[in-house]
Amino acid sequence: MIIAPDDTFTAAEAAPHLRKCTRQVQRMLNAGLVHGVRHNGRWTVTALAIWKYHGIDEDMIKLWLEYCTQEAAKQDEQE
Repeated sequence: MIIAPDDTFTAAEAAPHLRKCTRQVQRMLNAGLVHGVRHNGRWTVTALAIWKYHGIDEDMIKLWLEYCTQEAAKQDEQE
């Protein structure tokens, strides 16, 4: 399954993707090392922010666009 760039994760859910513990992710978010949004004291992070941290954002966006194009082609074939 492919993850959309705008899928959101909590700090705890993002931790395995960032290969850090939840506390480390929270520190990284507070320091601005990973972009996130804080609502009511809880951080949310997008898949795109995780990809940017790893430096794979451009490649993952290309894969996402290819996936969307393939899915659209499948739906066109079914109609």
